[in-house]
Amino acid sequence: MNWKLADQVAAKALAEGSLMPIATEAEQIEEQGVRYLGHLVTENAGKKLLNLTAKHTSNPFLPYEKSMYVCEAGEHHVCLLNKFPVISPHLLICSKDFVPQESPLSWEDWHAWLGGFTHSDVLGFYNSGPLAGASQSHRHMQLVRSDIPLEKVIAGGKLPFVHWLYLVEAMTTDELYDAYLKGVKALSLYNETGNACKPHNILLTERWLLILPRTVNNVQGLFANGINYSGRFLVKQPEQLVWLQEYGLMRFLRECSE
Repeated sequence: MNWKLADQVAAKALAEGSLMPIATEAEQIEEQGVRYLGHLVTENAGKKLLNLTAKHTSNPFLPYEKSMYVCEAGEHHVCLLNKFPVISPHLLICSKDFVPQESPLSWEDWHAWLGGFTHSDVLGFYNSGPLAGASQSHRHMQLVRSDIPLEKVIAGGKLPFVHWLYLVEAMTTDELYDAYLKGVKALSLYNETGNACKPHNILLTERWLLILPRTVNNVQGLFANGINYSGRFLVKQPEQLVWLQEYGLMRFLRECSE
């Protein structure tokens, strides 16, 4: 995946008004030695809500918005910009044909997704179903270049809730796909028929793979998806950052996953 090309496409889409970033610069919130990152939404978040409402019965990836197109991602996937990014560029690796977001990831999905890991700061995340924070039902894996406040906690296996951690040895499709299958099985994430998975998030870097089950998608109206488990949060009002700090950021993550 060509991140330089993604930067160029994002700059053009922003200038044309088709790319609508939804967050301010991050504010640091310290808790137990971890400097979490908190963003406040911009007015574009309202446009995102209208967009989601208007398209709730349709699929924004079939067809996709041409200005969001970055490149092909293999035979079965395409790389698009997230139209409403918190971090830009924010890439979506989408299946060309409809595949349910709750179905298990395939070898081809992993192969397309791993094409974006061309820099050491790339973070991949995946939201399997609405309870895991997925806002679209069409198969899409996500990529950003980002600081990871919880890196040491994750890599050290110190997250205080159920999860499955794999330390990456070689960034190959076969290795990561095999690790993923082991993690999904270990966490009992397959449903009875095996054609869908229970809600979960996946976080991926070139150093580790993290899979964690999800039970709720919000606490007191503050929603969480995969990127929250890297230590990054998005809130609607400044008061929510104050509440989050008082409530406890790790406590929030734990209660979304238990």
